[in-house]
Amino acid sequence: MPSTIVGVLLERHRDHIVLANGTQIFLDEGVTTNPLPIGATLTILCTPQGDKKLAHYIRVNPDGVLDALEALVAGSDYPAPPADGGPTELGWRWRV
Repeated sequence: MPSTIVGVLLERHRDHIVLANGTQIFLDEGVTTNPLPIGATLTILCTPQGDKKLAHYIRVNPDGVLDALEALVAGSDYPAPPADGGPTELGWRWRV
């Protein structure tokens, strides 16, 4: 069953990426990591393949998306990012 993971890119390798929380996600054929900037917040569509996660689609999120998600989960006690703090585009898709 496909799932979506949102995380911050820590390491980029030819066959997999590592998120800031240590999660390793392997890349499906045709998915590339070359344009992905270290430190970027990513949305990844993946499926389990045995004990691994296999990415079929990766999108770079605009700055502030992860902060907004944390604010939503934490409730009103967590400061929300500024309304004018970043681009409004949904990001870019990388697939070869």
